[in-house]
Amino acid sequence: MTLLLTLILLPMGHREQGIAQAKPISRRVERSVEVAYRKVMGIPVRVIMADLNNPEVRVGVVTARRLGTTEPIGDLLARARPTAAITGTYFGTRSKLPIGDIVIEGERVHFGGQGTALCITYDNRVRFVRPPRHRQVSWSEYRLVLGAGPRLLQKGKIALYPPGEGFRDPRVYAAVPRTAVGITRHNKLLMVVVTHPVRLRTLAKVMQQLGATDAIALDGGSSVSFYYRHTLMVAPGRRLTNLLVVYEKSRDYEVALPHLKPLRQYARR
Repeated sequence: MTLLLTLILLPMGHREQGIAQAKPISRRVERSVEVAYRKVMGIPVRVIMADLNNPEVRVGVVTARRLGTTEPIGDLLARARPTAAITGTYFGTRSKLPIGDIVIEGERVHFGGQGTALCITYDNRVRFVRPPRHRQVSWSEYRLVLGAGPRLLQKGKIALYPPGEGFRDPRVYAAVPRTAVGITRHNKLLMVVVTHPVRLRTLAKVMQQLGATDAIALDGGSSVSFYYRHTLMVAPGRRLTNLLVVYEKSRDYEVALPHLKPLRQYARR
């Protein structure tokens, strides 16, 4: 009788094996680098959220192999192999050189001397620093520096004054697609792309609504790009000189590190 009941209760696919197999419980894997799609003030926004409280998370910059040149985004991503990436800092249309300083793993690979910089310490704390224009400063306490701007938010309030940071090109003030980077009070890095044309003040309000306390703008217009976990979701309309990249695992960052920096003979110090 016991054997008969067992055979009756087992699903058809398991009767030949004589045992019942339980289905695995499906659970959402918590990630330290995630993507979100939001509407803020009616504007569609793409957001990469990186939890810098996780010591495994690393933020970096990948540059063109030769400073003063541009590369297809596919080449930059193939070398960097990040978890996620967005467009980095502006570059001169003629010189192709980034406008701000770039420090990768404590090494300054480029001096730009303009704007406000995203600075990340070795223990993943974020600061936004505006160095004196056209003067070299020590970045020794930071693992990463990416000079861009202008500043959008400071201590939760809109803080826009592009001329004070050396931005005089009228295109900086135009309504164009935008990228930005900010930090929340909970130490979450927000890497944001808005493909709808907006002005800087609107971008600052978007960053406020997303929970950033401090933020700066990055390159925009036809340079805007957005990449997440093997998918290029927003492709730029031109070749680029640099990307802001983030890794969920430190070992992936360490493997990529030699390929993030420009060739030594072309580094501007």
